[in-house]
Amino acid sequence: MSETISRLDRLRIVHEWQAYQPGRTDRTIAELEEREAAAARTRRKQRPPAPTWKLSVLRAGGGAQADAVHMGDCSMSGTRTQAMSREQALRTLTEHGITACPYCRPDRELGVL
Repeated sequence: MSETISRLDRLRIVHEWQAYQPGRTDRTIAELEEREAAAARTRRKQRPPAPTWKLSVLRAGGGAQADAVHMGDCSMSGTRTQAMSREQALRTLTEHGITACPYCRPDRELGVL
């Protein structure tokens, strides 16, 4: 024996499904909003990009003395460094007579030979 579903029963099924959908949509929206908020928090916490150029500084006898210009990712620069723009690095090498790091060779990248 096959039972047929009446039109009224079909409409009730559709109505139940439609009543279920807003809750499901609300949960999905909340989940996506939380993901976006977490991604925004992560972006805020991330460190700024490493400088392209940096100046290593030596501390001797209570004063600071510039040592050498380095590329931003040079591991030979030490812990005391100052970030520099390309223009500052060029000026430091050419006008102030500070040497270029012999390991990372920023003078080649800057076109100062």
